[in-house]
Amino acid sequence: MTTGMKPSGSAMAQAGGRSAVLWMARAAMAAWVTVTPAGCKQAASSAGPAHVDEGCVAESIGTLRVLPAISPCKWGDWICRATCGAGNGASCLALAYAADADPKTAGEAVPLYRRSCLLGEANACTNYAASVWAGEHSDDQLACARRTFEKACSAKEPFACGMVGRVMLESTTPAPVEEARKYLEGACDEVGGFSCRVLAKHLESGKLGGYPPERIRSLLTKACADGDPDACGEPATAAATFH
Repeated sequence: MTTGMKPSGSAMAQAGGRSAVLWMARAAMAAWVTVTPAGCKQAASSAGPAHVDEGCVAESIGTLRVLPAISPCKWGDWICRATCGAGNGASCLALAYAADADPKTAGEAVPLYRRSCLLGEANACTNYAASVWAGEHSDDQLACARRTFEKACSAKEPFACGMVGRVMLESTTPAPVEEARKYLEGACDEVGGFSCRVLAKHLESGKLGGYPPERIRSLLTKACADGDPDACGEPATAAATFH
């Protein structure tokens, strides 16, 4: 995995191949607070755990990018941990995915998603905001999650766009129905994927008003074609695609 770090000329002259990788990883580890078997411990200036009042992450996000794919990391990969600590958002995201895959380490994923989000990875912002939305949260935390989803959606991260609609329609009282329908229709047209499936679900429920009978099928077909696998396979209803 590319670390995004370059040692000085004198150090590079003394190190080659594996030695250069070790040099960079050790330097990265020294620059961060600590890396332990329990997970990445974050420096005071980096992202902290979810739900701690550090201000809304959405206010600290700069330019975001959507990663079509990342090089996987194993949870115990110390080079991956070191490059994450040195500021490589893709490494933090890969570690978060690895942590999420095992119930024993799943709790370590949230601060890694947050750190990766702050380092510019839109996919991580979506997952971090989703962790806030899915758990116990205050009204302020829910509002922050929505703003975070909106910023990731602006970078054309498709799941974030759909989640904006879900926050509006499933977690807001009273639900801003007209605003939500307009948002989801625009996101489905411009970004596609998950937002089309969320739109189909809430149209089907009757919450968003009338629609042509064939529209649910066309929305699911578009969602599938745009990369949302849960919309594929001729589901009986849009609601059946949500678990």
